[in-house]
Amino acid sequence: MTTKKLHISKNLAYSKWLAILLIAVVLVIYGRTVKSPSLTKTQIVLGAGIDYLEEEQVFEVTTQSAIVASTYGTGDAQTTYNVYSSTGKTVAEALDGISRKIGLNISLAHCNVLFLSNSALALDHLQLFYPLTGMYSLPEQSVIVASAIPPKDLLAKRIGTTVSSALFLQNTLSSQEGDDGMIRTTVKDFLACSMSRSHANALPYVEVKELEVQPQNSDGEIKDNFELILNRALVVDKDKTYIIDEKRSEILSIYLSSDATGTLNYTSQSGESMEFKVLSENVSLNAKGRTVYAKININVDLLDVQFVNTDRVLTGADEIVMSFAKALEKELEARLLSLFETSKQVGIDFLGLQDKAYRSVGRTLEENCLDTLTFVPTVKITVSESA
Repeated sequence: MTTKKLHISKNLAYSKWLAILLIAVVLVIYGRTVKSPSLTKTQIVLGAGIDYLEEEQVFEVTTQSAIVASTYGTGDAQTTYNVYSSTGKTVAEALDGISRKIGLNISLAHCNVLFLSNSALALDHLQLFYPLTGMYSLPEQSVIVASAIPPKDLLAKRIGTTVSSALFLQNTLSSQEGDDGMIRTTVKDFLACSMSRSHANALPYVEVKELEVQPQNSDGEIKDNFELILNRALVVDKDKTYIIDEKRSEILSIYLSSDATGTLNYTSQSGESMEFKVLSENVSLNAKGRTVYAKININVDLLDVQFVNTDRVLTGADEIVMSFAKALEKELEARLLSLFETSKQVGIDFLGLQDKAYRSVGRTLEENCLDTLTFVPTVKITVSESA
């Protein structure tokens, strides 16, 4: 008996491999798909705040959401900003409480500002942020803000320019516009500093002031509007906090950032004054043993001149402007040295010097050795020569 060989055509063989490839593609794409709630069932949060009530030993979490609605038969849409709060033994339990109040799932994917109270800052930072970034999708580039005002009250404040305090801070801190001396610390940077040898962080410190002149519309005055002041910084190391004044916050924001903006002013003893706009800056830190060197190069443009005896328009090439820039360099160096002395006095290494020294000295560097370090800052200012 002879056996007949089964011959498979080339087209059939190609079809088999094509089918296998399609199955593999489907499994890769759809097998990795995660089911997420519908947008119609999700509350989009603009800003969130966390407070820890020590007496009750519960978290108080507050969210501010924007709701856009239009009147039937018209194309006009109105935006309202709703604030909700809830408490719980954990942050997740408090957020679940807000979800039950509004009947929607909570998403922090669009939350760019997170308000933290001093009591919340004193807690374990990893445990504090884990549910926010993991379960509720808080972006790692969200900016952390501190204030003496409880987050619940701060989120409820009506801001004259944008109504929403969270939206105002989001626009101001993200676009790097507004008060000089603003510190911009993201969730990612905050956790990195918390786990470093220095352990310390610097945060924008928000103060609230009622507007002296309330906004007006066609119906009259709109009352209870406030403004947020952001020209100071709060430095923190667990339960230790300290507020940095406005002048030193200016150079601290430059020291800690690679893209700080704003203005710098120098006023002589005789009252002559020059204002410089910061165009760019570069900060480099290196350590040799227990000595940390900071080199700060700042490019500026001459913005304003007052009470200077001159009969022509000054530029960066003029000798008097260069002399003011040199004097400003020395003043900024003095502010940095003052910050170093403050960090030793309050025991908060917000300049990150112990972390730099550890990389140079190694494991033999003891903990909490800030008093044994030396800090040498150098500031170089280059003024643009354009008119």
